[in-house]
Amino acid sequence: MQDPIYVAFATQKGGAGKSTLTTLVASYLHYVLGKRVLALDCDPRQHSMVEYREKDKLLIRENPVVKRRFARFMENFRGDAYEIIKCSPATALDHAEKAIQEGEPPEYVFFDITGTVNDRELVNLLAAMDYLFVPITPETGDLKSSIGFAHNVNEQMLFKEGTNVKGMFLVWNKVQPKDRNNLCQIINRYVASLCIESLDTILPMSVKYTKDGDTSGRCGIFRSTFMPPDKSLLRNSQLPELVDEILATIEPD
Repeated sequence: MQDPIYVAFATQKGGAGKSTLTTLVASYLHYVLGKRVLALDCDPRQHSMVEYREKDKLLIRENPVVKRRFARFMENFRGDAYEIIKCSPATALDHAEKAIQEGEPPEYVFFDITGTVNDRELVNLLAAMDYLFVPITPETGDLKSSIGFAHNVNEQMLFKEGTNVKGMFLVWNKVQPKDRNNLCQIINRYVASLCIESLDTILPMSVKYTKDGDTSGRCGIFRSTFMPPDKSLLRNSQLPELVDEILATIEPD
């Protein structure tokens, strides 16, 4: 049996959409493509993925429309929701190994990580990943932070002895149309000079990415830990394209 692929969405600060992207990609793989997924929320500052799941549980309990939609989906899906484990960078690998040994082995294990390469526990966790994806946005603070983080990882960890990392890629997120053909191309050329790669898929600025429902009434849901995104909201989201590119990147054969 093939070993699970360890994938991290990682940054050194919040704001670039790391937790949302981790959730969207994990849920799309699991609920749309039928892949076995495990997720570990390793961000002790806020544990956003755990909070997303708790809100999803509340929606299913309190909103009859969401409850019915969830019941219909699970009847057809005939599977379980993927597990989200709350942990710290120091304990994440032990939690992952325990979950893999005790249940049906996942195909992909996602880690939601925030921190700097000056943190030894974080470095040890990053070194165990197969692939790293670093969200980057046109916002100046996020831009500098993501490039700095990726450059440090690239210089200190990639292809070094004792690390498992096979590749690291920037993921453009929250991009306005005006920035797509100008800023993104300029930055991509710059990071390429630093030997840092960017994925081709560019995710647009859109409120739909954080659309996770309300406790009453009909509501479109894009980000959920229990269900796939509404099909109507997938249009022009670039999420399917992102997942396809990630799969092609981590499974080139």
